Amino acid sequence: MRVCQIMAGNEEGGLEKHTIELSNQLKEAGIETYVVAHPDFSKYFKNVNFIGLDLAKGRNNIFILYKLYKIFKKEKFDIIHTQANKATAMAVKLKPFFKSKLVATLHNYKNNLKAFKQADFVITVSDSIGKNLHITNKKTIYNGVLFDETKDLQIDLYSKYNIPKDKFIICSVARLTKVKRFDLLLKALSQIHNAHLILVGSGTEEKTLRELSIKLNISDKITFTRNLENKKVQNIIASSKLFVMTSDNEGFPYTFVETMFCKTPFLSTSVSDLEKIIGKKYIIPFGNVEMIIEKINYIQKNYNDVLQDYEKIFEFSKKKFTLQNMVQETINTYKELLK
Repeated sequence: MRVCQIMAGNEEGGLEKHTIELSNQLKEAGIETYVVAHPDFSKYFKNVNFIGLDLAKGRNNIFILYKLYKIFKKEKFDIIHTQANKATAMAVKLKPFFKSKLVATLHNYKNNLKAFKQADFVITVSDSIGKNLHITNKKTIYNGVLFDETKDLQIDLYSKYNIPKDKFIICSVARLTKVKRFDLLLKALSQIHNAHLILVGSGTEEKTLRELSIKLNISDKITFTRNLENKKVQNIIASSKLFVMTSDNEGFPYTFVETMFCKTPFLSTSVSDLEKIIGKKYIIPFGNVEMIIEKINYIQKNYNDVLQDYEKIFEFSKKKFTLQNMVQETINTYKELLK
């Protein structure tokens, strides 16, 4: 089976992590795997046939589309698997010119799903993301991670970041962009006297958030770490008391999966399928600072009960959200499609 993954983005985030890990594991499973992506990503693919092409220049760029067409024509893939909207839109334009089966993964909420309706099969990373895609040839395959449970990830965050010992440590990990709504979390933090936030990531909103922390007089209650390597991120998640996500929009967040493997409770807005997995008790309404405060205060006061609630969720996640599951379900989809 010859499979080609198409990735049109040029940033590093959940979509890119998904494509990299899926491609590398498909190769490990004995599938002849190709990847077409921005040349900068070549270093992440192990023993995979990598073809560098900057697809970020525009889905209607005739020169890029022609180069993509030439790749399809030369390689004659069994499966072309596009990751997200732009890659799917480009492949759909070329679909009349190749015989390969087109699989498309929908990673986030989109108003315009026309391109996905033209694919031979659609994978959605959560049920809620695919609810407006009214086709029968689709299924949900949750993002999975490769996690070494034998490693002790606990570190002393109090000493490392000079945090007073009486503080309840909260963490969050994401690109610092408007959709993540970290402004709400900072406003809530200003009303919670004994909490400290470790915020991992960087992005366009970093300067704004730093300025807001000064305005709210909580500079001493928040640690900005900027981007960190994955092991250090896991150390922070595993050693924190709580992960808080205040996003307006998410596909199926890798940070949730990694937090479950780190056995740290998770408080979130009702993005993706999280309410179905963690229950309403640990869901906060969108844009509601008062409820963020109320829920964090509740979790602090009833922490042992919260851990008990989460034991079942940790166990479920350990079985469901593995990279092996994600890869095997994807391979099964390919095989069904080629029958």
